[in-house]
Amino acid sequence: MSVVEMTTFTVAEENTRAMLAARPAMVEAFRADRRGFLSARLVRVAENTWLDFVEWSDDAAWDESKAKGANLPAIGAFFATIDTLVGAERGVRYDDAQETPAVERRVHTVAYGPEPSQVGELYLPEGEGPFPVVVVVHGGYWTALWDRRQITDVVDDFLGRGYAVWNIEYRRIGEPGGGWPGTFLDIAAAVDAVDGMDPALDPNRIVVVGHSAGGHLTTWAAHRGALPAEAPGANPKVTPLGIVSLAGALDLKTGDATGFGTVLADPDAEPPKDAPEAARPEVWPIVAGQVGEGVVTLLVGAHYAENPERYTWTSPLELANPGVPVLAVHGTADEAVPADWSRRYAEKTNAEGGSARYVEVEGATHFDVVQPAHPVWPTVTAWIDETFTQNR
Repeated sequence: MSVVEMTTFTVAEENTRAMLAARPAMVEAFRADRRGFLSARLVRVAENTWLDFVEWSDDAAWDESKAKGANLPAIGAFFATIDTLVGAERGVRYDDAQETPAVERRVHTVAYGPEPSQVGELYLPEGEGPFPVVVVVHGGYWTALWDRRQITDVVDDFLGRGYAVWNIEYRRIGEPGGGWPGTFLDIAAAVDAVDGMDPALDPNRIVVVGHSAGGHLTTWAAHRGALPAEAPGANPKVTPLGIVSLAGALDLKTGDATGFGTVLADPDAEPPKDAPEAARPEVWPIVAGQVGEGVVTLLVGAHYAENPERYTWTSPLELANPGVPVLAVHGTADEAVPADWSRRYAEKTNAEGGSARYVEVEGATHFDVVQPAHPVWPTVTAWIDETFTQNR
């Protein structure tokens, strides 16, 4: 038997970052100071409401911990960020009498910032590590209509190859902080968060893989070292070994000029073949009401003619040689993002002394290139395998 303490509390918006920052030290203090402490799990149940599951070996251990209160600075620092205590309950854990699955994935939800979308799932393969890491960035026109659940097949494939996988979320158009500059700041912060996240990870062996809008953000991440100091995402803490763009939207300047993404103004428009259902359909009216001049304008916060500098900071085709190898994969039958955008990016990068490989997949659609069962997938995984092997 073990005792579970379930505490619900609220944290004011301005204290959320401090609460998350204080959490690891508080858990370590519990581990060192509290007899019978087994584990703690923090769940966000609403914008400012949190549920804490803390497990103890027995009732006496729970009582002893309650009597100690905030006896250590690290514990007091965490308690100080709490606004109000909503409720606290005690329960006894019962384990389901079922066989343990043959393959049990080790998955942790990790916050890299205080906002609801500043999170990701860290998947660890079996073994001790340190493991090479694949950071996965989903697409969806940079909007909050779609989320990281659409790319879990890719996560499973990479995990099965023995890689740790960091499947990230980020603030997107249609939610607070999405677009300029929040989306770019989040991608930078999520990639940099790999360094120090878990001792099982090798922060020197990272490849970032993204699809569609995620392919754009992934490729942009390769160029962060070339950004001026005032640009969002400059001065990276982590430099990937390589970047994989799958049907990436790599030409924001042309996207702005052509009204890329205006299809989102019509919720009844025919979606691309194999497109996932919207994860948050309630956001669609918000996006539809803003996207009349194109989704790129929302992402960058201006048309190219109004602020060309922002495009030189955010559009891969406008950015200087990244100094990071890039694999750009695109299907000739892509009905959402023109393959020409990836082709021209690779040509420009190589002309400037960079290393970009362009793989054009005859007859492939927008979502074919992100399917592990598609014939092009071994090309993607072989490139990643080689990148990690060359950098042991």
